[in-house]
Amino acid sequence: MKLPKFLAVGLLGTITNLTLFYIFVDILLNPPLQISIITFIVASLQNYLLNHFWTFSKTMAEKVPKVLNYFRFLTVALIGLVINLIILWMVLESFSPTYKVVAQAVGIAGGTFINFLGSKYWVFK
Repeated sequence: MKLPKFLAVGLLGTITNLTLFYIFVDILLNPPLQISIITFIVASLQNYLLNHFWTFSKTMAEKVPKVLNYFRFLTVALIGLVINLIILWMVLESFSPTYKVVAQAVGIAGGTFINFLGSKYWVFK
């Protein structure tokens, strides 16, 4: 039951990430790689809190969200971010899509599996 919840939280984080990315890159014309990092941080904090209180609520029921656990979550998410940035760059360079947010979506999908395993077995164990 954790994986569907994790994916739902991830979907919400993705919506947050893509919405902010679209606004700041496709509308306001900011540089995509830098904005991707900023939207990643915002979405990762949102995802950490939702995963703590909902996805892994049974194992985290008595625990208050801690900065150390967020940094663990962030470490796992950074691996996903590296995958995201590599894929984002490759798609932008190879296909030059009109809407760069499409490349960002492909990049996010690339890191999802690693994020789940790291969260399940290290962050929210």
